[in-house]
Amino acid sequence: MAVLASLMAAALAGPSYSAARPVQIVNCVAAVVNTQIITLADVKLIEAFGLFDTDTAASPEDRRRFLLDKLIDQKIVIDIARERAPMDRAKVEEELSRLLAGLGREEAKRRLEAFGLDAADLMPYLEEKMLCQTIIANRFGRSVSVSLPEIENYYAETYVPAQKKSGLNPRPLIELLSVLEAEVKKVKVDRQVALWIKNLRQQAEIEVHLDCLKY
Repeated sequence: MAVLASLMAAALAGPSYSAARPVQIVNCVAAVVNTQIITLADVKLIEAFGLFDTDTAASPEDRRRFLLDKLIDQKIVIDIARERAPMDRAKVEEELSRLLAGLGREEAKRRLEAFGLDAADLMPYLEEKMLCQTIIANRFGRSVSVSLPEIENYYAETYVPAQKKSGLNPRPLIELLSVLEAEVKKVKVDRQVALWIKNLRQQAEIEVHLDCLKY
C-alpha cells in the first residue's frame, strides 16, 4: 500500500488544473499496472476523444470499466514487447490530426479546454494505442492462416444469415473470398490476442479500484 500511496500522490500532483477553468477534473487512481498508474482522468480523456469504440447504450460506469480494461491491456502488452516495436512519431502526429479533424476544430478545442490540455497532450495516449496495435500486428498478423473450409463455414454460418436478416440477397461465395478471408482472419487473431493478453494479465501485478470510476 505504501507504493500505491506514493503513486496516488504523484497522480494527484499532476497535471494541475487551474481554478479558473470552467470544468474541474476529479482525479483518482483507477488502476496500477506493474507500478504504472492509470487515473480516472486518463479514462475520461480517452472516452471524451473516442480513442476506443464503446457501447453507447451501456452505463457511464460500464463504459469506463471497458476503457480501463483497454488501458490495462495496453500497458501489459507494451511492458512485454516495447523494444520490438518502435513508434514512428510522424504517424502518431498524423493520427492526432485525423482525430481532431473528425471532431471539428471548435469541438476539439472545447474538449481540450475541459481537461486543461493542449492537442499535444493527446500524443502519449495515441502513441500507446498505436504501439500496442503494432506489437499485436507484428506478433499475430503473419502467423494466422485461413483455410478454404473455414471461409466456407463463415460464409454459411455468419455472412448468409446476416444478409438474410437485413433483407438482402447474399452474394456468391466466389465474389467474396478475399473479404471473407480477411474477416475470418480477424476473428481468429482477436481470439488469439484475447487469450495471449489473458495470460499476460496473470503474470502482471494489477490493482484495480472500481470505486474511482464512479466520480
